Amino acid sequence: MTIFMLLILRILLIGLALTFISDPIWASVLDRNGQCRPGQLQCGRGCCPAGQRCSFDGRCIPLGHTYCGGGRTCGPFERCVAGGTRCAPAGLNKCTSRLDCPGDSFCNGRGECERNTPEFVPGPAITCDDGLTCGPGSSCLPGGGCSRPGWFLCEETDSQCRPGFKCSAHQGCVPIKAIDCGYGKWCKPGEQCLPEGGCEKLPEGTEP
Repeated sequence: MTIFMLLILRILLIGLALTFISDPIWASVLDRNGQCRPGQLQCGRGCCPAGQRCSFDGRCIPLGHTYCGGGRTCGPFERCVAGGTRCAPAGLNKCTSRLDCPGDSFCNGRGECERNTPEFVPGPAITCDDGLTCGPGSSCLPGGGCSRPGWFLCEETDSQCRPGFKCSAHQGCVPIKAIDCGYGKWCKPGEQCLPEGGCEKLPEGTEP
């Protein structure tokens, strides 16, 4: 009786295996001999479709994608971030949210990671020429009054700039690392200001 039951169980297992191999999904990966079909790439325990490549841990990577590990990939024009758990726009400093940036920065309105402004440490209160007292971190304005705490006055233009910015030519402020175009307009490092407005990349080998 025991031998008969074992024989029945063996037949059932063989039938189950044949059903699994003949399944259309499995058939698209392996043929009946357990081999990759022509044009496919052997990868781990399966096969990759034509045009894909195999990762170090036996996962198929679609054409143009970047492998992040753990079976996760990022598409064209994307890169792996957060330990390979998320995708962000390609480019060393590009981002779509705060999660794409290092811990000491944030994602600004231009889709770039920007360092947080260092904490402002206010100085002592000061008394202006007109007798007005400006609180800690403020400065006296030429026309009277006080600047905002942490902000500073541009002596040549009388503009007020906040921490992380610098005085722009003629008027206004621009980010510290930006290329100043005047009147508060600016370009990114590696670009130059155009006379008619806007920016363009510097020619190869040109010093900024």
